[in-house]
Amino acid sequence: MVGKVSRGDTFYSLVDAELRDLERRLLDVGRGAHPVFRDAVAHLFQTPGKLLRPTLVFLAARFGQKSDREVVINLAESLELVHTASLVHDDVVDRAAVRRNVQTVNARWNDDIALIVGDYLFAKAYALAAVLPDPEVIAIVAQTVFALCDGELGEITAGRGLPSEQTYLDRIELKTASLYAACCQGAALLTEADPEHVAALGAFGTNLGMAFQITDDVLDLVGDETDFGKTVGRDLLEGMPTLPMIYAVADQDGKGADLAARILAPAKSAADIGALLDDIRRSSGPERARQRAFAFHDASLRALDGLPDRVERAALREVADFVVSRVR
Repeated sequence: MVGKVSRGDTFYSLVDAELRDLERRLLDVGRGAHPVFRDAVAHLFQTPGKLLRPTLVFLAARFGQKSDREVVINLAESLELVHTASLVHDDVVDRAAVRRNVQTVNARWNDDIALIVGDYLFAKAYALAAVLPDPEVIAIVAQTVFALCDGELGEITAGRGLPSEQTYLDRIELKTASLYAACCQGAALLTEADPEHVAALGAFGTNLGMAFQITDDVLDLVGDETDFGKTVGRDLLEGMPTLPMIYAVADQDGKGADLAARILAPAKSAADIGALLDDIRRSSGPERARQRAFAFHDASLRALDGLPDRVERAALREVADFVVSRVR
């Protein structure tokens, strides 16, 4: 199993051997390092999640003209380590206690250790990227980290106000979609895919990442904590407005200022969070955000029309369907 998704699903089964190899490598990342880092790696990768990003790397690589399994796995590992490092740091910023139904590194140890573990993972990712044979792909890995940092800084330094829909979309393109695009585009470049296929895969990854993040933000408000794998209402607790909240405020017919102020309030009790969740769930906000996620999903499928009709393209369609099926 990968997360809660069966390895029997086509989009996993096609690349099952590569995923098993990757999982072994991820558990081996801490070898020879400080004992605390080794323990943190074992803790982080005991539940490696859905591994959607490496799956995208492996599927996108199949559209290239050059096959080098070792090089492709190095890219997948590098980008998965970038993703994991960013989550470790995000959990410190968000003071999160649970992710994937297990304690976060900052909760299990402390913030200082979590920050160093995240730095260590970034360094491991860069070391893997540095030996990739294509300088353009090495640059993509670096640019993706810049984008993740820019997106996170944009979020935590924003003034206390409700962002516009466009500001939110720009932010998640940096924080989330950039990594999905890097997985698809980087793998295609590394395997010398035709330029039009590289472009199609990059567009697919960007739109898929947008759909994924909006879906995640909806689930933070309406999801089941056990299924979701982390605390519901965390964005509300942190006063971080997301698209369903933006739409919920717009739904208030002149009374949105009060709801916006409650969303943005820096200190909230459990009762405050509960009341906010009830009000947002009763609004059209979550459903409008769902529809926005479906629109990005549909755009990702249109991008796939630029690829040859083969089993890997069908598998990428399945990935896109899975991403939004979580809120159907």
